[in-house]
This record gives sequence, C-alpha cells and structure tokens, in this order.
Amino acid sequence: MAQTDRIKKEVYFSELLTRLPGVIKDLPKIFRALGINYTVTSDTKISIGEIYKTTLKRYPHRPAILSYNEQWTYKTFDEWVNRLAHQFIDMGFRKGDVAAVLIENRPELMAITMAMAKIGGVSALLNTAQRHKVLIHSIELVKPKVLLIGSEFLEHYLEIQDELNFKPENVMIIPHDDYPETHGLSLFNVQATGFSAKEPVISYTIFARDPYLYIYTSGTSGLPKASIISHGRFIKAFSAFGLTALRLDENDILYVPLPFYHATAMVVCWSSVLAGGAAIVMKKKFSVSEFWPDIKHYNATAFGYVGELCKYLLSAPPHPDERANTLTKMIGNGLRPGIWNAFKDRFGIDQVAEFYASSEGNIAFFNSFNLDQTMGFTVTSYAIVEYDKENEKPVRDKKGFLKKVKSGGVGLLLGEITKFYPYDGYTDKSKTESTILRNVFKNGDAWFNTGDLVRDMGYRHTQFVDRTGDTFRWKGENVSTTEVEEILNQFDGISESIAYGVEIPD
Repeated sequence: MAQTDRIKKEVYFSELLTRLPGVIKDLPKIFRALGINYTVTSDTKISIGEIYKTTLKRYPHRPAILSYNEQWTYKTFDEWVNRLAHQFIDMGFRKGDVAAVLIENRPELMAITMAMAKIGGVSALLNTAQRHKVLIHSIELVKPKVLLIGSEFLEHYLEIQDELNFKPENVMIIPHDDYPETHGLSLFNVQATGFSAKEPVISYTIFARDPYLYIYTSGTSGLPKASIISHGRFIKAFSAFGLTALRLDENDILYVPLPFYHATAMVVCWSSVLAGGAAIVMKKKFSVSEFWPDIKHYNATAFGYVGELCKYLLSAPPHPDERANTLTKMIGNGLRPGIWNAFKDRFGIDQVAEFYASSEGNIAFFNSFNLDQTMGFTVTSYAIVEYDKENEKPVRDKKGFLKKVKSGGVGLLLGEITKFYPYDGYTDKSKTESTILRNVFKNGDAWFNTGDLVRDMGYRHTQFVDRTGDTFRWKGENVSTTEVEEILNQFDGISESIAYGVEIPD
C-alpha cells in the first residue's frame, strides 16, 4: 500500500515567499504570458500557425517531436506541415471546414492538426475508444468534409460504414506499416509528397475565436459532446501552462504517454513544449513496465500525467531505472493530495505543475509557485459558491444571488465569462447554454458552471475535491453514468441498470 500524505487545506504566505526565487528567474516568460492574457480577445487576428512560427524562428534545428526512433526538428516538422496544408487546400479545404481524425498517438496526428490550423480548418479528434453508435454520433455531430482513419482503426469504421451517413469516397486511410489492409478505401497522402514546403498563403483572416480543434467530452445524456478549442484558447494555454506554469526550455524533453485526442496532451503538453522550444515524446499509450526504460531512452526531463498514472507508478515495485532518473518536472491534473508528497519524494520530482482546466471551459488554474497539494492559482475571474449537494444546485440568497464560500470552504467553481475569457462551449449551442449560470452576483452577468467542487485554499489557490452530477472520473476522463447504463442495458438479461461511483479508501 502506497504511503498516504496528510492533506493540506490552506496556502500560507510564508510558502509563497519561499517559492518566489524560482518564479523571479523566469519573469520574462511570465511578462510575455501576461501580455498575451490581457491583449488577446475573441476579435484578435492571431492563429496557432503564427505562434509556431515564433518558436520555429528561435529553434529551427532543435528537436520538436520524438516518436520511437524518429525525430523531427522544428524546421523539418514545419516543412511537413506546410506540404499537408497545401494538400488540404488542393482538396478544397477552407476556413471552418472539418477533418475528423481517428488515429493512435502518431506524429501524423500532430502534422495534420497543425496543417489544418494554418489554413483555418478544424480537426475533430475522435476518441479511439469509441465504437458503434457513439462513434457514429461523434462523426455526424461535427459534419466533417473528410474522415481520416488510421489503418490501425479501420475495423472501427468498417463496423459502422453501413449505418454512417457519410460518403465512402470522403473516407481516407492514414497508412500504418503494421496494418497494410485498406479494404478498397483511398490512401491519404500523409507525407503530402509533391506539394510545396513553403508557408501556405490564405486569402482570409484567422481570429482568436475561430475553432482549431473539436475535442469530445462525455455527455450526461449518454452521448459525447464536441467542445470547441479555439485558436485563442490554445494561445491562452500556451501562456498559462507553457510560459507561466511549467516553463520548459530548449533542452527539455516532455514525455507524454496520454492520448492526444484529449486536451491534456494536445493542448496543455503541446503548448508547453512550443512555449519553450522543447521536444515532445509521443508514446502510443501508458505502460508501467515501459515508463522508466522510456524515460532513460529519451533522457526525458518532464512528463505529462493524469492522476491515475501517478497512482499506478507509485503502487508498482521499485524499478532499477527509477533511480537517478532524469525527470525534474511534471504537468497534468488529478494528482491526489493523499499521494502527492510520497510521489515527489520517491521519484525525486522537483516541480509538480498541477493544473485545472476543462476542454470546454473558460477558466484554468496552474501551479506556478510549485506549492504542494494545490491545483494552483488563476489570473481569470472566478468564484467558489455554496452548493446544495442534496438538491444538486448552488445556494441562492434572499435576493436570488449566489453566495461565495469563505477561505477554507468547499463549493462549486464558476468562471466569469468576459471578453478576455470568453466561453467557447460546444458545437451544440443548447449544450453550451445549459452550462451557463446567469444573474449570479448581479443582474446580467454570466458565469461558466464547471460542475466541480473545489476548496478555497487562500491567495487565489484552490484544491480539487469532487465532481457534481451524474459523472465520475475514470483514467483522466469524465464519464457519464448514463453512458455506462445505456451500454449495460444493451445486454440480454439486463432490463435496467443504475451506475454510480463510490469512494474507495487509498
């Protein structure tokens, strides 16, 4: 049984003072981040392509992406991306057009999404665990112009092709050496051979509000929702996680064994790498037995995590390669306060850049001061309000307004919707509206309801406590209990089921 730490419930001013030297040395990055935060609005003319070009100019020959025995520098990766961008233009793609992508963690995914971003297109990152009805729903939800399937997931498509309302000629296979079969479908020229490696020229403007990615989140109705990651949200992540929280540099290598169809890998980790000119390692999937040999192989200095991953590593027997390892930093969310210090001490981690964010939300916390057992602080306008668990709704006073908890209290986390922190929400406008609370503290205001209970630790720091409603956390994902029930109810012999979560100590 792993050691359990005493849970801290408050941040002290003396703690902040001791961590200031580590922050002060990176003040140029932090000032740059503040500049981005308070100048980029929905109407700002800016794109991820421009952010990438800034990093490319500084570190053209530094490694950008590492995968198994392959490596791309910022320059060689950019040339690949540009060829793909020209190919997408040749295919008729324009601003706002969608490519739905179903592929395992491969550099091809990074190249496709960046190429689409450069021309204002949108990449819908299909969850590779989805099958049948759920996969059909996810594809049809975003109305893609083309469906790009990694040949390793061809079976997923073949299972639904007769039910899917999508023309087969618009389905293309991204080849994989281990899965050569195509079943007569067209191969996608993923290397875009024959196309120019020069920067594509477009005749329209990309704004911060324009969508860059669709990332799927579990829906309480039992079917996924497509949350919108705009160019502006990625750039805010670049400033929050990359420049302010993790603060990598060109000598760092970030190992990421998380799925890149989720925001933790594709948005948080990738933006952190771009912010520092570092390199990212794309691992196919997390493995306890392969983790430490991989860290040694790549000389990784940081890794991306979800809480369950840390629990598995801490519960595993000591590994020879965990001694004197090269890791110094980690970024992710869900590291439970009860194992926080034990994990740091066993593996010699200096910095835990725990954060809080959601694929669809407008608020993020990040642990810039490297304090223990906190998901950090935020520069956004937020509130923690009293919540009635019995009736599953926030508490309102006699005037009909919500009531903030006191320092040390636990309540529902809200993020104020402003011009600097707009709420992109979902492709389904009704789903977006259902997560907005209005007339919260005054008539006419609007706040994003995160659905999460957090503790106010003081000094704008918070600690995650629990989810509200009919969802629970599983392997870093919010899972709908209704979705579980609907799957169980399909089996013969089960007429009705009810799914719910219980807390298991340690």
